Amino acid sequence: MNEHSDKGGREHYRHLVRVFWIDAQMRSLRYPNAATIAAHFEVSEKTARRTLEFMREQMKMPIAYAAAHRGWYYTEPGYALPMVDLTEGDLVAILLAEKLSRQYRGTALGRQVGRAFEKVLKAMTSVVSVDFRALAEAWSFEAAATSELEPEIFRQLGQAVQQRRQVEMLYYTASSGELKWRRVNPLHLRNYLGEWYLVAHDHLRGAPRVFLASRIRELTLTEEHFDPPPGFNLGEYLGSSFGMIIGSEPQEVEIVFDEYQARWIRERSKFHPTEDREEMPDGRLKLKMTVTALDGVKRFVMQYGAHAEVTRPEELRQAIREEVEAMQTIYGDRQTDNQEEK
Repeated sequence: MNEHSDKGGREHYRHLVRVFWIDAQMRSLRYPNAATIAAHFEVSEKTARRTLEFMREQMKMPIAYAAAHRGWYYTEPGYALPMVDLTEGDLVAILLAEKLSRQYRGTALGRQVGRAFEKVLKAMTSVVSVDFRALAEAWSFEAAATSELEPEIFRQLGQAVQQRRQVEMLYYTASSGELKWRRVNPLHLRNYLGEWYLVAHDHLRGAPRVFLASRIRELTLTEEHFDPPPGFNLGEYLGSSFGMIIGSEPQEVEIVFDEYQARWIRERSKFHPTEDREEMPDGRLKLKMTVTALDGVKRFVMQYGAHAEVTRPEELRQAIREEVEAMQTIYGDRQTDNQEEK
């Protein structure tokens, strides 16, 4: 699909989302108009009028403007939306959304997905029937385990980011095992592998920091507003991380995968935005990237065991060497104990 048709498809679906809402408003005799549509969806009145035109011209819906009510209505009482044409791909997407809500049931993400999914089903009840049990036999997925996040805290964080309001939060720092109050300017909420992270300007450190949202024990939304830090670029900031671990100084990293593991690495998309891959004559594969924190890279490399070797920087090589030695001590002691027992 080319870029033009892709944009056209996205715009078509945006119209449909608005159509369902406008339909419900008209059936309830609330007489929606361009102003109320624009306010509800946070779009321009010109965009709202294009949707109304889409309903009348493209979908051939019997709607008209009632001057007395200053809004639109159905000219045919009892009119129902035409049947929605769903492709197999649409049904699979619906199935995955349903499974996603089940997988994250009880979490902030799960509640959001569940509510959105219920709205879609309510809008489609009269026009389509989906047998999820039949589809589930052909499609499945498993989401990563995530930590629990209080829905109210998640809601307040989203509100703080959108309204640029400072927050006071009681935050648990796992590395020290301490609870401390922090005052921050929330800049962005990011979901990484199912976990929600808050990017915020930390008043204590005087710089942007990343906080795991599930570690926020208490949150107070203040009336203090803030401006984004001068020169702060969210894309560049997140691009310097690895596994949502962000440091201060950029460092060049090189990892060499042996011929065996390289076969699987080639099948994967980039692990980092700055990643560059170099094929080696003996079948090995070298990955180069620039990151600001090495701890996340260390965890990444160690999952591949002896099939991956860090060739630079030396600081990272030493960190992995120390980890391996500590593991040898643990497993070596257990082996010795087992031999003595025998």
